[in-house]
Amino acid sequence: MDIKKILIIRPNFRLGNALISTPAIDAFRERFPSARIDYLATDKTWPLLQQRPVDHFHLLSRTAILRPWQYVTLCRRLRAQNYDLAVQVSGGSTSGFIVTRLIGARYSMGARKGHQRWYSIEVEGKSSHAYDAIVNLTRPLGVACRNRPLLQLTEQERYQAITKIRQLFSLHINQPSDSDFIAIFVGGHQNKRWPLAFWQMLIDDIEVCKIRYVVFLGPEEFRLLAPIEQRLMSSRYGSLCPPLPIRHFAAVLERARLLVTPDSGPMHLAAAIDVATISLVRQKKSLAFVPREAYDTILWRPDISTVVDAIHANLDRQATAAPMHAISVKKYPKQRVTSQPSAAPTYSS
Repeated sequence: MDIKKILIIRPNFRLGNALISTPAIDAFRERFPSARIDYLATDKTWPLLQQRPVDHFHLLSRTAILRPWQYVTLCRRLRAQNYDLAVQVSGGSTSGFIVTRLIGARYSMGARKGHQRWYSIEVEGKSSHAYDAIVNLTRPLGVACRNRPLLQLTEQERYQAITKIRQLFSLHINQPSDSDFIAIFVGGHQNKRWPLAFWQMLIDDIEVCKIRYVVFLGPEEFRLLAPIEQRLMSSRYGSLCPPLPIRHFAAVLERARLLVTPDSGPMHLAAAIDVATISLVRQKKSLAFVPREAYDTILWRPDISTVVDAIHANLDRQATAAPMHAISVKKYPKQRVTSQPSAAPTYSS
């Protein structure tokens, strides 16, 4: 009952990992409605956490890797805050664990590892899915926790998305509504990616099916830009969207009927805004991260025809099902950021 200042710790540069942590913020806010809740994030992932109930953000930059004194300065600044509770969101984060130990909070909280006791409050560390790990972490609070990521968009961002979608399809003669399309994300991290030939064949088959679609690329996929752009020059139903700032990308994705994607950051982004996903899985470890709602589809190393069949099945299911429930919007305290992030936008990789 005497918890007044809380620091949630997740200084990870992967967009998906940051999104997975978001339900924990709301759970702590519900349990401690009058407490100050701060969040240690990175300058890359911070935009994904806007609109969540956080009072103050502390940001870690990649430059701290090359300039360790910046990391030391950050820890000193956090220690001076005299937090009552430090929460280590991910048990696998070395940097997060170091911060948890160094800032001198009265209590610490995190996932148990083996027989070692590292935290004042230790929760069950084993879970078969990354989303369940967040639910396990917040269970001692005695409040409900959403079992998938959260992202809240503004009305201005949604309006900009509609404008962008109309721009993408401006060259097509037949233009249905600005939400009548599927999204395809050509990207992924390292061995989670699919080859260019796979995406080109998938585009060909979707064209035959006369399904409207948008192909999205991240900054790590610039080498694929030219061949995909050339393929779509003669397309009647598809458009190519270059990398967008991450929140702008999320707002455009929210208008899609579904997302076809490898295990990637945009996959978790779709889960956060309740967009149906068709996850193309190549590695067994990805099974612990893919969205698993009733409207999501998981395909293990599929061929092109299997993906197309899954698209048809998902669209047919949407045509006969009731629309998904929208998340209620709450008013939260105004957020502050310790150091303004770089002016360079964060992209959808």
